[in-house]
Amino acid sequence: MNQGFIEQEARAAGRRNRRLFLLLLFVYVCIMTVLVVVLKDAIDLADSRSRTLVVCFFIFSGLMLIFTVIGLIGSLRGRADGKILILPFEEDTKKAVGERIDREVREGNIQVFEYMEKFKEGEEPWGDRVMLLPSYLLLMNSMGKIIAIPREKIYWICAQAGIQGRSSYRVRLLVFTEKKIFDHMTAIDIGHVEELADKLYQYIPNVFCEYDTFSLSYELEKLFAKDREKFLKFYEEEKRKHGNFIKS
Repeated sequence: MNQGFIEQEARAAGRRNRRLFLLLLFVYVCIMTVLVVVLKDAIDLADSRSRTLVVCFFIFSGLMLIFTVIGLIGSLRGRADGKILILPFEEDTKKAVGERIDREVREGNIQVFEYMEKFKEGEEPWGDRVMLLPSYLLLMNSMGKIIAIPREKIYWICAQAGIQGRSSYRVRLLVFTEKKIFDHMTAIDIGHVEELADKLYQYIPNVFCEYDTFSLSYELEKLFAKDREKFLKFYEEEKRKHGNFIKS
């Protein structure tokens, strides 16, 4: 029996997470072994402070081991029941949305599919991905989670270059929607993400095409958070200028 797209992604995520937790378990065992060998003669259990340090160490290491084992068990059980799907708008059940996505992928209706990072020829691609279907924009992270955004809920998409606090990034894909701005898809290659945005514009037109994306993206990000009505008014004005855009 052929697997649907969501089930394939769930199983692939399970394999990736299983390798990760096995690696963490191996590292944990190595560190514990080294510490026991190095410190066994230096610890004086007759000293109260040494006993306290030993107890705290074993509690901390025990918690690490428990979390690692729980993660490993979770990856072994797999997540083919739709739990990898995140529906921010809760427009339907996960089962119904998953079936819709599976059908559109099976019918070959993938309009855009791209990794956030650019890879050289011969390299195996990995990491965050973006997929556009007739019904949904899918934001897929490297841990297997899939955020499904209904097409009709999207206002604007853009590639925003810049720096965010202490955590630097070269570029991120911003998705302005009725509910929030999705801004977690980041990358290094600015040109690649700009090309991705251009591909998406073929199906979700760029309402603000007359403006400089770099400066406008920051201005609209602030406006969206501060005054949603003003943002919507500006959006509707630009949409009327160009006509026949995504939201009615």
